[in-house]
Parts: sequence; C-alpha cells; structure tokens
Amino acid sequence: IPMGNQVIAAYDTVYISTARGLYALDAETGSLRWIFPTELPLGNSPTISDGVAYVGGYDHHLYALNAYTGQLLWSYEAGKGFSTNPLIVEGMVILGNRDGTLYAINTDGTLAWKFETGGPILFSAAYKDGVVYFGSNDSHAYAVYTDGNLKWQSAKLPGGGFYAYWP
Repeated sequence: IPMGNQVIAAYDTVYISTARGLYALDAETGSLRWIFPTELPLGNSPTISDGVAYVGGYDHHLYALNAYTGQLLWSYEAGKGFSTNPLIVEGMVILGNRDGTLYAINTDGTLAWKFETGGPILFSAAYKDGVVYFGSNDSHAYAVYTDGNLKWQSAKLPGGGFYAYWP
C-alpha cells in the first residue's frame, strides 16, 4: 500500500489502493469483495460518489469503477500518471497529474477542461464555492474556477517544490 494513501469506507465496503490495483473488502467481515488489477501502482486513494469509485494511477489512467462490483465503467488516459485523490464537483472528476496539468474529466469520461502549470501536481486539491485550490511543484499555489479559468496564482513560494516519494 503506497505511502499517504488512506483507506476509504463507503457502501459497507473498505477500499484500498495498492501497488497492484484497487481492493474492495467487506467492512463487516474483511472478506474480499472484488479486485480491480493494475499494472502500475495507483497514485492515491479512490473517491467514491454516486456508486462510482474514481481512482488515478501511475499508468496514466483515471478509472471509473462500479463501486459495488469493481466493473470498469470507463478510463481516461493522460499525461505522466495521477498521484492525487480525485475531487468530484459539478459533474466533473478533477485531479492533478505528474505532467503538471490539472484535469477536469466529465463523469462520462470525456475531457471538460485542463489547466497547465510549470511542474508536477503531486498533492490533492481542495474545493469551495466554485473554486479548486491546489499546489504545483513549480512552487506556486493556484485557484482555478470550475470552468478551468484561473482565479489567481500565488507568488513563488519558498523551497524547492513539493515532493512525494516514488519507489
């Protein structure tokens, strides 16, 4: 189980992102419900919304899975891989990529918009009142409206960027 990944509980199920896929366990008994295998590690914990588990991986894919069965509903391929936890807001799945882009994917698997920064986005974003807030390894924090337009970009923050461990 990669560092920093949290166990997620929903629908009487515990979801665990691993180096080889997403595991779903019965919350009462711990028995395996299903596995969605991946070739490379998943980048962070899934987000569960309306019966769908959304999770990104280092294999460059964002996956939408039936949260009850693990069946693949769709996948979206982009960039250098996802290491952030997805936000589900306004009918979009929003998450940062190691290619320095914040992607907004409609919940049907099509691209809504993308916002490019000067460095990898390695940590999960936050959302409030129509604005997504996140940091990039270009040493800037950003606020982006949910239509993909920039609200503000911070001055360069001190330090050499934000880093995560990648084995």
